[in-house]
Amino acid sequence: MLGTRLRITPYERQHRRALLDLSFTSHWTHKHLDWHTTGQWLDNERGPVFLAWQGDALTGYIGFSRPIAGCSWIRLLGIGDGRMPGQIVADLWQGAQAQCGRAGIRSVVILATVNWLPAYMSRLDFEISDEIITMSHIGSRTPQAPSAAATLRPAEIGDIARLCEIDRLAFTPHWRMSRSDFRQALRIAAEPTVAVHQGEVVAYQFSTRHDAAGHLARLAVHPAWQRRGIASLLVRRLLDEMRRRDVETLTVNTQASNHPSQRLYQRHGFFRNGYDLGLWRNSIAKSGAE
Repeated sequence: MLGTRLRITPYERQHRRALLDLSFTSHWTHKHLDWHTTGQWLDNERGPVFLAWQGDALTGYIGFSRPIAGCSWIRLLGIGDGRMPGQIVADLWQGAQAQCGRAGIRSVVILATVNWLPAYMSRLDFEISDEIITMSHIGSRTPQAPSAAATLRPAEIGDIARLCEIDRLAFTPHWRMSRSDFRQALRIAAEPTVAVHQGEVVAYQFSTRHDAAGHLARLAVHPAWQRRGIASLLVRRLLDEMRRRDVETLTVNTQASNHPSQRLYQRHGFFRNGYDLGLWRNSIAKSGAE
């Protein structure tokens, strides 16, 4: 027993159905799995996952991504309807901290995708470290992309090692994708594209499409090739391709602190649509867990 009020146990395969049932029936759920369904993530991608029990009844769960350079996301968080969310979240977090420390997780972030999360995160000493903003592009023509010393082609499975390298150089640990993330993204992305210079991949973008709406899910340029028009080349190609497919609305997320990214999208006709989410962070070491 890891918790103080409820029984907190590590997730095991035998608990899969109970967790999926609770995630489907409860209104108190947070899910941030990017390219995966809950079942896929539990089976193939998960880091530490913990369950809260009251007797034999599952009352809550919390799931962390596998750490990259000591950093992990809370990918799943759920509480049964009619329960005491504050107590369950606190017990899950308390039970998870020491175990996460042993798994090499030193800091944890969570994106506040649902409105009940911030109040509970602040009680657990999480602090807002940034804000994720959403920008939209609706139908209008965009300026011609500047010339760039790169050509574009569809991304391929053989590019994954290079994409991971670009990710490592372009992003801080919390924002990096794993090899398995890239494999899953290639399976379901509508427009996975890489920019190539003299046979070497120097940038990429992954997008999704649902009916008449698209989302630019990921764009990264190798630091040595930034500010050379390659990001604009990728964005312009994507807009043209989405328009060809009768996709009128395209969205993208970026950090409020990432002003170069915002300027890039603004130059191509994107605007902030007011859908902003807080990014909360906590240090496992700071919380006293070893």
